[in-house]
Parts: sequence; C-alpha cells; structure tokens
Amino acid sequence: MAPLLLMACSAVPPAPSGSTELAGASWQLVRFTGGDGTRLVPDDGTKYTLQFGKDGNIAARLDCNRGSGTWKEPRTGMLELGPMALTRAACPPGSMHDQIARQWPYIRSYVIRDGRLYLALMADGGSYEFMPMAAPADKATATLTNTYWKLMTMGGSPVTASPDTREIHLILQAAQRVSGFSGCNRLMGGYQLDGDRLSFSQLAGTMMACAPESMDTERRFHAMLQKVARWRVDGEKLDLLDVSGATLAQFESRYMQ
Repeated sequence: MAPLLLMACSAVPPAPSGSTELAGASWQLVRFTGGDGTRLVPDDGTKYTLQFGKDGNIAARLDCNRGSGTWKEPRTGMLELGPMALTRAACPPGSMHDQIARQWPYIRSYVIRDGRLYLALMADGGSYEFMPMAAPADKATATLTNTYWKLMTMGGSPVTASPDTREIHLILQAAQRVSGFSGCNRLMGGYQLDGDRLSFSQLAGTMMACAPESMDTERRFHAMLQKVARWRVDGEKLDLLDVSGATLAQFESRYMQ
C-alpha cells in the first residue's frame, strides 16, 4: 500500500473564474515525452485525467488514485499547480502514477495546440500530452477497489476516532484481499465481488488490547462486515448494504490534508 502523498510545495491561490482557456476544460492523458525523447504511453488514457475548474480547483485521476488541488495561470502560458491531495491506494506495476505524482510540482507551462493540451516540465524535462475527455464528469467517482475508505457512520450513527487512535478504514485490494483498521487492531481478510454483490470472509486482525470503547467499536465493525451483501458508490461515498438493501455503514474516500 502506498503511503499518503501530498505533491507540490506552497499553496496556490485559485485562478479567477474564466481567466484562461483552461478553465472548465477536462483532459485525458495521451503520452509523456521526456527531454531525451523517451516516450511513455499509458495502457488506458482515461485512467489519467485532469479537470480544471473555473473556480481554480483541479480534480485529477492518476490511475488507481484520485486527487484534488488548485491551479493558477499567473501569465499567459504559465501554470502554477498547488499541492495535490491524493487517495492512498497502491497502483499496479507499470502504472504512470508514481512518475506523474513525482513530477507534478515541476510542471511550469502549458500550450493548447491542434486541440491538445501540453504540460511542460521545468528545465526541458519533458511534456505530458492530453486530449479532450469525451464526456467530462461533473464530479469524480471513486472506485470500490484500491481506494482508502474512511468509516463515517455505522448503524446510522456517526463514528469518530478518539484522539489517540487511528481512523477506521477499509481498502479493498484488486486481488480480493481487504485490509484496514477496525478501531483497535489492523484488519485483514478476503472479499467476494460479483457486480453489486459483496461479501467479506476470513476476517482476522492483530491482537492488541485497547480501551473498552475502542474494543466495542471494533466488535461492532466486524459484526457489520459479516452482514454486508451489497455495495453502492456515489461520487466519493461508499454505502455497505445488507441483504434487504438497508444501509449498514457509510464511508468516504479520504484525501490527505
């Protein structure tokens, strides 16, 4: 699992609405061309997208992770990108995620030529070529797998972690393995996925002893997972449902601040 990641340096104030042709545009990656002529082409350009909001915010998808940040055009053709907050999944081998995340702070300029967007790195380090997205989404939609899901409610009641404990969360990895934290101990196990049907199996955890309140929350969390029969994702929210369709728990994809 990849560590939390916050890309870039100082914060960038949002761009004034409508101040540039980037505002309101959405793009998907075509290729990266390095300063030495090396070319990298993603296996699927739709997994690498940028949406430049008119309010100066930017929404991104970098393969298995989603991010948000700010952008600004201080003068024509120049681009300043603020810190990018990303979800925490580990992308598969061959992904361009790590390279883009590493190079994000060094993007300095852009040009739109023949309907394509080129983002250039400083010091002739190369450029990223994007084409317009066919149907820009109004909002990002997180994927069930390879997303860090933070527990928000359980049994209809809000769940908040105590100051000295980690937040309860789940990560459903692509290999039908689940990991996370259940309130007192690390969680691991398996899951079965068939369309909107979901179930968990062979759940286990470490054996630490915690405060009674944390232990009780953990017990209820494990019991809830055993009842899961279906799932539903809406934007950045995940609902786990029982066999009748009633909501057992609600999660949100979590971004680093």
